[in-house]
Amino acid sequence: MQATLAAVSGDIERRREAAIASDLRAPLAAALVDYAQDTQEILNGVNGEYTDREDSAPWQDGATVRMSARLDDLVNVLRAVSEDPAAYADLRAAHVRQCTTRLADVPAHATGADDTWPARSCAAGLGYYDGIADDIPESHAEQWRSDVLRRLKDTADSPPPYKVNPAQHIVGRWQQEVVEQVDADRTLFLQNDSTRIIDIWGTARGEDIDSKKTNALQQKTANDANTSLVETEEALRCTRSPTECG
Repeated sequence: MQATLAAVSGDIERRREAAIASDLRAPLAAALVDYAQDTQEILNGVNGEYTDREDSAPWQDGATVRMSARLDDLVNVLRAVSEDPAAYADLRAAHVRQCTTRLADVPAHATGADDTWPARSCAAGLGYYDGIADDIPESHAEQWRSDVLRRLKDTADSPPPYKVNPAQHIVGRWQQEVVEQVDADRTLFLQNDSTRIIDIWGTARGEDIDSKKTNALQQKTANDANTSLVETEEALRCTRSPTECG
């Protein structure tokens, strides 16, 4: 998968166009869904196991193989496969599933980074997906957004109670709320997902979602997502016009 990302991104950069053949989008996206744990780490960019390795080769982690990748390579490929709205929906949902697994592991009385980092790393990744959604050409963006929402609706499951399966409860409620509350013509589209997820998580844990603590976390995650959105715009601009980026 690592070699595939580099090769596809390299071809995209040579052509200066974030696009691939339409029949490659779905299978490549499906492969990336299987690597969602790795892609989340690459997108949040702080895990030293991914950012500080002496070489770029995949490595063994227990029974699992991990892979790192150049951030711009991943962004290029995510943008290319996301021309297929179902692929985008599946990739975004896979990212949220990774987020909810980490949120579910936060102890009830955690403080500091132990409490805030899972939500902030989630938002950092979501910001790249927000930037990709913003990059869809306006000529078909509303239909694309509508198709994304349809895919999320078609793949939604009824969430179990939080006490039974915390992670599945959060992701299930997120998917339900997106389908119920988000419109295809909305300017923000899914860009308030980090706040939505924090509200679901906090409510399930019996916290006051209007507290100063929760509001402060929501503001931090909004900033994290916006930073990644801007970085996505820059990465895609440099792919298309490398001479402008030095």
